[in-house]
Amino acid sequence: MIRLEINGWDANIGFSAAHILPEHDKCGRLHGHNYAIHARVEGIEGDHGFVFDFIPLKAILRNIAKDLDHRLILPTSMKEENKGEVEVKLVGKRYIFPREDVLFLDIERTTAEELAGYILQCLLEELTPPKNIMCIEIGIDESRGQGAWVKKELR
Repeated sequence: MIRLEINGWDANIGFSAAHILPEHDKCGRLHGHNYAIHARVEGIEGDHGFVFDFIPLKAILRNIAKDLDHRLILPTSMKEENKGEVEVKLVGKRYIFPREDVLFLDIERTTAEELAGYILQCLLEELTPPKNIMCIEIGIDESRGQGAWVKKELR
């Protein structure tokens, strides 16, 4: 088995975004991160003598990052829209944002763990892994040295 790895910090695959984790004391305040997206692909040697081509994988990850970049990311459960604005009410706070600044994701919370799963799902929607690929892992760092990983076994 061979493992390929892409480090999002070094490969410039990242995004800046804000989020809120209402159930957390400190992270329940509106705040942001400079995220990096990492990938690991495990498999056996395939066509052309390598496991997988880095170029299309990095391109897909960069497109996902581009969609998330410079947005407020919220779970769809917080979706309250009115006349081009998004209203968010949390524990005695009320926020109003322009609709174009908010990206709603079909996840329960905007934690690093759930964002990694969301990015893996997006990747698999864009990419049909060849038969020689056994698993794909996606990691997302909220800052250097702190993040979460999810793994999908394919075979």
